[in-house]
Amino acid sequence: MINKTIIEQQNPWWKAGKLDRKMFPRYILPELIKNLKNSKILALVGSRQVGKSSLMDLMIEDLLKSVKPTNILYFNLDDFSIQELFSSPGSFISYLGGITEKKYIFIDEVQRLPSPGLFLKTIYDLHLNIKLVVSGSSQLELRSKLKEFLVGRMRQFEISRLHFEEMLSLNPNIPHETILTEMLTYGGYPDIAKEQNDLEKQRLIGDVYETYLKKDISDFAKIDDVGAFNKLIILLASQIGNLLNINKLSDTLRISEYKVKQYLDILEGTFIIKLIPPFCGNYQKEIRKTPKVFFMDLGLRNYVLKNWGELEMRVDKGALFENAVFLEMYGRDIYKEKNYYYWRTTNQTEIDFVIRSGTELYAIEAKYGSRSVPKSFLTFRKFYHGSLCKVVTPSDVYEFSIL
Repeated sequence: MINKTIIEQQNPWWKAGKLDRKMFPRYILPELIKNLKNSKILALVGSRQVGKSSLMDLMIEDLLKSVKPTNILYFNLDDFSIQELFSSPGSFISYLGGITEKKYIFIDEVQRLPSPGLFLKTIYDLHLNIKLVVSGSSQLELRSKLKEFLVGRMRQFEISRLHFEEMLSLNPNIPHETILTEMLTYGGYPDIAKEQNDLEKQRLIGDVYETYLKKDISDFAKIDDVGAFNKLIILLASQIGNLLNINKLSDTLRISEYKVKQYLDILEGTFIIKLIPPFCGNYQKEIRKTPKVFFMDLGLRNYVLKNWGELEMRVDKGALFENAVFLEMYGRDIYKEKNYYYWRTTNQTEIDFVIRSGTELYAIEAKYGSRSVPKSFLTFRKFYHGSLCKVVTPSDVYEFSIL
């Protein structure tokens, strides 16, 4: 039997007519609100605790300005007691009753459904007066469950951790340099950024990581060699900004290269790491295959290595800053329309990032210390005429979004 009390608890605005919660807006929010007006299924994907549910609340808060509270419904499928309601599209439509006025349906953690792709497709194809907004914590799991069902029916947004300006909005009276240090040390999860005590920040990051291993990995990925998987995460954390040698990882972990690639796909699909390929085109000495690795949250990365040392004393501060620059650029690319690469040649000439945006090329070098222009820019421009080159330092934090 459907637990109506829990559903009412998940939809407090039915009685109050408003959301009685104080939340701060996110960089991506205006774009999400704009996409409430079209008919496509709106999907928010991103890691646990990244703020997907809060963004849903903010969208609901905006809708309540013009939509009857009872026409907005929210369901969190992490609560298994309401899953009977989603046993079939028919039972769900029956629960909604006669749909005369437009209804906005928010479904959090939609990957909990056995067949979310078929479920959503069936409802969408009925052409009812419904707007569906869904979220998921595992792109890998969603990809396997949605498959071809929602092609042309869904618009997906990847929700990133907090950007630098969002961190500033949380702590407007704290110096910019301190905020940057916080980002490089504790990352950008919203709840962690709000916490003032450093020890509690570390504990919260540990909770996020352990939940990830138990829910996203144990429940879905079913890793057959947990020891090797955990060691791989540690190895990757120590190599941010570096090229990945799959063969060497295979030898170190004593697992096949196929297994290493499988684990990397899982880590990327669950928003722990991001692999970017080399840029290659006109120059025969360019590296053409080996990917470069970044962590999608630096707090999580530092937790894996158990390294909370003072930033200025750390030998990896340059790598942390390079990773942070990537996260700022990638996170602000709302529709993910740009292509991200690094550039390196066999004679060790390199550039941290090359971004293709339409017909334009940007070469970006992240430098924690000196602002000196690298000689590699000259080589790159020689083969890629008209490319725009930029050195980014800590004093340029507002220019992370230069693209």
